[in-house]
Amino acid sequence: MPGRVGVASRREAILAAALDSFVRSGYSNTTIEEIRRASGASIGSLYHHFGGKDGIAAALFVEGLAGYHSAFLSTLLPHANARAGVEAVVRHHLRWVREHPDLARFLLAVRETEVIAAAEPELRRRNRAFFGAVTRWFAGHPELPDLALDLLEPLLLGPVQEFSRHWLAGRATTTPERAEEILAAAAWHALTTTEEPR
Repeated sequence: MPGRVGVASRREAILAAALDSFVRSGYSNTTIEEIRRASGASIGSLYHHFGGKDGIAAALFVEGLAGYHSAFLSTLLPHANARAGVEAVVRHHLRWVREHPDLARFLLAVRETEVIAAAEPELRRRNRAFFGAVTRWFAGHPELPDLALDLLEPLLLGPVQEFSRHWLAGRATTTPERAEEILAAAAWHALTTTEEPR
């Protein structure tokens, strides 16, 4: 058991060091040596756990998104009332960004083909489960529109995602608390005034 804890904590230390470096220096400018130094891990340990920088970034991306998805579903699914559920997840999104600013910056910034390619199989599996649960919740509320995910997601989260980008970059003048109130109401309005009712 102590060995397992040591392995887990070493892995977490590598991911934490990588996140700090990726956010501070950018993914492309971060070296594996920088991550090794900051984490205190050996090169062998880095490659054993992740196979290289792309693998570290892919694991960070997948696990960060999985944590967000889990908290999102825990917020949405208990709501029997459609409006309460919609507004709750918009508020959740902004609060999650505020509580995990570096992880949010990383998730929003990653565009490198290598990272996405390394994460793709696991992302596909996790996204299928996540969006399946979201779709089922929306299907259970006939007052909400029957939209494809490529329309539902931007109507629900597009504005709060854009505000989050501004807030993370230090460009927001509106307080997050005020933004929560306005963006939650806006998401409900956008969804319930669509031209494609159920």
